[in-house]
Amino acid sequence: MSKKIDEEMINEEVEELEEIVELIDEEGTSHQYYHIGTMDENGKKYAFFQPAEEIEGADPDDVVVLELDEENEALLPIEDEDLLQKIFDKFVAEYEGEYAEEGDEDFIN
Repeated sequence: MSKKIDEEMINEEVEELEEIVELIDEEGTSHQYYHIGTMDENGKKYAFFQPAEEIEGADPDDVVVLELDEENEALLPIEDEDLLQKIFDKFVAEYEGEYAEEGDEDFIN
């Protein structure tokens, strides 16, 4: 599942990180994504990605959230919609606080 956050904020993050990873979708097609953040929640780690290339059917502002399975070195989809929303909301809140400190309070659409 993907959510939207402000493109300007993401572009600033991307300029700083410029970390591009290759993810493979359900059909086996690989796509390039920017890794825009990672966070811990209840003993698990979650990674956040934004498309680094045009992907049919995806908005460039979409954010893909995946669970990090460090033991098996894998990224797993989050099936529970409530958990996904909770993780995304926490991610947004953390970045909102970071950007509010820098004087940019309106980074979320």
